[in-house]
Amino acid sequence: MASGRWVFGGAVLVLLLALSSHAGAYEVWVANQRFDKVQILDGQSLKIIAEIPVASKPHNVTFSPDFKLAYIASVGSNDFTVIDAVTKKVIKAVPGGKTCHHVAVSADGKLLLVSNPGEHTVMLYDAKSLERLATIEVGKNPAMAVFTKDGQTAYVSNGGDATLSVIDVKNRKVVGSIPNIGKGAMGLVMSPDGGKVLVTGGGENKYTLVETATGKILIDVVSGKEAHGVALTPDAKFALVPNRQSGDVSVVDMATGKIVDTVANVGDKSDIIDVSPDGTRAFVTLRGDAVTGDPAMTTGKEPGVSVIDVPGRKVVTKISLGGDPHGIAVRP
Repeated sequence: MASGRWVFGGAVLVLLLALSSHAGAYEVWVANQRFDKVQILDGQSLKIIAEIPVASKPHNVTFSPDFKLAYIASVGSNDFTVIDAVTKKVIKAVPGGKTCHHVAVSADGKLLLVSNPGEHTVMLYDAKSLERLATIEVGKNPAMAVFTKDGQTAYVSNGGDATLSVIDVKNRKVVGSIPNIGKGAMGLVMSPDGGKVLVTGGGENKYTLVETATGKILIDVVSGKEAHGVALTPDAKFALVPNRQSGDVSVVDMATGKIVDTVANVGDKSDIIDVSPDGTRAFVTLRGDAVTGDPAMTTGKEPGVSVIDVPGRKVVTKISLGGDPHGIAVRP
């Protein structure tokens, strides 16, 4: 009888361990421009579990709100690829604009806003039909966009003229332009309440925190050499900003806009960043044999992903991927 209880208890223990090991399961999607594919890593083991061929020079990765669809913007083929994120199958490649750079998704998943720096426009799409609804001229070299939670307004970072375009989504037109955001304006995140937007301006080695209600710049901060990507922690208390030339990540308090810490030695040419669902890890792409941007400035020596212990604010490992990793996004 005792032996039977041990077997039963052992089985329960094994089951519990199995469940716990998968309870925090997630994926890390990396757009590798040199290889023209998306490399998908298991968030726990950090091993490649799938690779999906896509169009030329895949640049950035975004997901639908339910994480069932992935959108891969490809600067080399001027389009974006829609992928079934569950089956890992390509659904469709959709024509975008010149050097299609990023796909923003509305909070309800109904609209897409595609940034095209090669032609200074953003394009609005119906996410279900993938029909293009409008082409809107914005500032020079738009890099990324973000929707407000209600989907009524969108903000676009324009690296060529250091502005932030404000778009009335319903009427499909620009209704404002906020200047002095920083040359090379690129990375863009919004606070959950929609009250603030943080934009990186790598050409001026800074980031800018903007009050959306007034368009007022709350603070400009030099963060390191060439601030590029940015991601919020899940609690939205901090923004993590990779600085590409200095190879570190600034930790920014979203309440004050000030840097509270710096994660050193992240890696050569640290680029785009995202955070695990539980907020304990951050993943930063490290550029390789660069196929976009100025190769002298963007080519790195250790192409892959740097993994950061967020609470400990230190690098714990690096994953070698080869090629030229750029965009990255975490899928729960």
